[in-house]
Amino acid sequence: MHGTLIGLQRDIVEHGRMCRDNIAQFEAWKPQVTVADAKLLVREGGTELFRLGERFRKRFAGQLPDRYDADRFYFKYTRTERAEYSARNFTLGLFGQEETIDYPEPLDRDPVLRFYKGCDKWRNVVKENPYAYQEVDRFASSSEMRNVVEKLSKRIGTFVSPEEIHAMYQTCAFETAWNKRESSPWCLLFDKETLSVLEYSQDLKYYWVDGYGYDLTYRQSCAAFRDLFERFDSATAPPFTFYFTHSGTLLKSLAFLGLYRDSEPLVAQHYRYKRKWRVSHIDAFASNLYFAMYSCPNGTQSVGLYHQERLTPIPGCPEDTMLCSYEHFKKLYDDRIEQCDFDAMCSAPSVPTSPKDEL
Repeated sequence: MHGTLIGLQRDIVEHGRMCRDNIAQFEAWKPQVTVADAKLLVREGGTELFRLGERFRKRFAGQLPDRYDADRFYFKYTRTERAEYSARNFTLGLFGQEETIDYPEPLDRDPVLRFYKGCDKWRNVVKENPYAYQEVDRFASSSEMRNVVEKLSKRIGTFVSPEEIHAMYQTCAFETAWNKRESSPWCLLFDKETLSVLEYSQDLKYYWVDGYGYDLTYRQSCAAFRDLFERFDSATAPPFTFYFTHSGTLLKSLAFLGLYRDSEPLVAQHYRYKRKWRVSHIDAFASNLYFAMYSCPNGTQSVGLYHQERLTPIPGCPEDTMLCSYEHFKKLYDDRIEQCDFDAMCSAPSVPTSPKDEL
């Protein structure tokens, strides 16, 4: 925003092919944040988590104690400002007042909340592996992306690179999220088709780096799900556990559960296909994933899976019900939890691999 977009702003004002009112919006534009603000929770994010806490209270009002009790509640966040203040805003909405909450000391490499930070093999063979981005690179050379570059270059009045287009797209998205009543001038550059193309490029990246592209990516989530079952089975653990973590954890967990999996892998040439893996839907700001245990009148226990505050069918459970018996739910993951040797799984290889080696 402070580098690339300042130069593009000047090009748009001097050469842009837009109406005078739109040009005036670019003339008035200034970056809303500083470099020091990076990765901090903004005001709108705090409000969003507060409202989420309020709605959670309404949804489970009959089961939740009105006040915080350390024996009943367990809250934990990662060692980041945005995770901490997400937790603090959520609890304020949940209890309707400030409570003195006993948060455990956050960890740099939390084995449950941010397990992938401790997985050297995933970092080497996926995140920092050029092969993992080959479908993104192929799509960057597609006719759809070339059309986007040509279209935006004409509107701006000078050639723009895919990297510059990405900066404009990101700024449009973030400024839209930060402001309830104001629109970002950078959004004026995009039509529906352009946004669709850029969205698919993002989905490809998240699919191959944080989703189904490599099985190691989601297999390592077993560390978090082992914690889930331990807490469900414990007679002494607090009955209400809340974790505040990151996009990387959420997407890998969704893939571990088998949610939003398409019949074929996402590749560059499948842009026109209808897909389930749409990150703007499944991993938006304040995304949430939680499990609720229900004790039924017949003495059985069932589990409900909520994603984005909606009760969601659990893959592998009977399709005719939204709740899954706990016994059935647990059996779905028995093998993966029992074989969850995180250290062996994540020991680093010496060379990167291609996706076909991991799929």
